[in-house]
Amino acid sequence: MNKNNYFILGILLICVLTQFSLSTGADLMQFARADIESGQWWRFITGNLVHLNWRHFSMNAIAFVAIYALYPNVLGLLNWLFVFLISCVAVTFGIWFFSPEVFWYVGLSGALHGILVVLLLLDFFAHRNKLNLVLFTALIAKLIWEAWMGPLPGSENTAGGRIVVQAHFYGFVGGLLLSICILLFNYNKNKKLQL
Repeated sequence: MNKNNYFILGILLICVLTQFSLSTGADLMQFARADIESGQWWRFITGNLVHLNWRHFSMNAIAFVAIYALYPNVLGLLNWLFVFLISCVAVTFGIWFFSPEVFWYVGLSGALHGILVVLLLLDFFAHRNKLNLVLFTALIAKLIWEAWMGPLPGSENTAGGRIVVQAHFYGFVGGLLLSICILLFNYNKNKKLQL
């Protein structure tokens, strides 16, 4: 089995385990502004791993597996971990600094937007597959819809609660910036090798 498969399964297993903390009423995982201000800094990462309920988790798990199925070999294991962590942090730092009205947040969807952007762009620049541009454009259209109209129709009913669409935007921006850094680093590295 590919090491990346273990990583994806590991993240999903962690999400399942953290979901039980909500079930028992002893949640120490969600992004909660007041708790972070009191020193519970781990919530910057763990807020992405716990979900509103099992339906919300299922939506994100299916999306995560679908993204991985589309791009299983774009990143190695350590790069998957790096992109995942940066995407999580981009979401929660975005909420922390630019959306003070959001007092709490749970879910992986924001980080998935970041991961998807990285995979789309890296795969496009590696293989010039135009489908990546179509998907990238569709993702931007979705974000524009969410900025003007709110969550996609039916998504809140399916998730069983409010969707924080700002998280999707912050994940996207984090993924976009990370992609640019990776592409510039690889360009400069290859340029030096050719000299």
